[in-house]
Amino acid sequence: MNTKSLNFYEPFEIEGQKYIKMDVKKDLGVYEPGLTQEAFTAKDKYDYKGIIENLEKYGLCVVPNFIEQSKCDQILKELDPHFYRHDAWQGSPFPKETTVVSRAVLHSPTILKDVVSDSLFCDMANHFLNEQNYFLTGNVIRKCSSGIQLNSGIVYNVGPGAGDQGYHREDHIHHTIHQACDQFEYGKETLLGIGVAFTDMNKANGATRVIIGSHLWGPQDSCGKFDKRMQFHVNAAKGDAILFLGSLYHAASANHTLDNRIAGYFFMSQGYLKQEENLHFGTDPKVFKDMPLDTLQLLGLKTSEPYCGHIDYKSPGHLANPSLFENEVEKGYYGETIKIIYDDKS
Repeated sequence: MNTKSLNFYEPFEIEGQKYIKMDVKKDLGVYEPGLTQEAFTAKDKYDYKGIIENLEKYGLCVVPNFIEQSKCDQILKELDPHFYRHDAWQGSPFPKETTVVSRAVLHSPTILKDVVSDSLFCDMANHFLNEQNYFLTGNVIRKCSSGIQLNSGIVYNVGPGAGDQGYHREDHIHHTIHQACDQFEYGKETLLGIGVAFTDMNKANGATRVIIGSHLWGPQDSCGKFDKRMQFHVNAAKGDAILFLGSLYHAASANHTLDNRIAGYFFMSQGYLKQEENLHFGTDPKVFKDMPLDTLQLLGLKTSEPYCGHIDYKSPGHLANPSLFENEVEKGYYGETIKIIYDDKS
């Protein structure tokens, strides 16, 4: 079996439940006494140098006034009919108080024009993700660029009473495993994200929380138990944005207010993270309808664990034949769950 990380852990079983032992993360990394959000906030959206430096050092950068507040209102108007949730969501992947709009760029022309196509987002994605490589082909060498593409774009409406989401790296969908390092190294990232506050976002109403410097962590560095001085709830006014690397541990927070918190999260990836041949666009859906499950899977009409390739949090094969197979992603299944036991050596 191919693996990038199974050899780092030794699972053991107690009464039918698997566990893995991990140490509490105590190294403070890039944290310095007195560090505040101001340290990783850009002057404005044109401060490219400062934004790049913050992303390299902290894994994120807050960008004030990314879009006008009037455009936030227009986006919410465009998206309002499209918010949904599945009944199976009872904390996984989202609290029952949360509704979403997936594939948001298809429902909001303003998002497509003023968020995803924004020059800052595209320029930063090209800077951190776009690969150029040489390839030997006969008697010549070809220089090719991967380009970038939108990987996902989902808007979350977090209602009152929603609980904390667990920390995670967005790039786990591509089975990206990072080794611990002292400083940022180019060539290892598969995602760059931007979170846009469509309403004010703060600690009380469920702001995104991050572990600064965690983009430098390896497989032995626990996002479950660590020195909380590295944790920040990112305050963002309506129209502000947060740029962050796919390797940064982040999570949505609990909403302790009586108001909804709405924000959109959009991720770019390398252009080669897809099948070589596009087998689906322009093909009559009837072509796939009578195919057996294993064939649909080979043609890419299935999610790759944990949930890469979903369509509205469902496996795409259900569109071809809803009766063919159970949809585990919709039910919150993202692979085998192994619990962690922490070894605090202090």
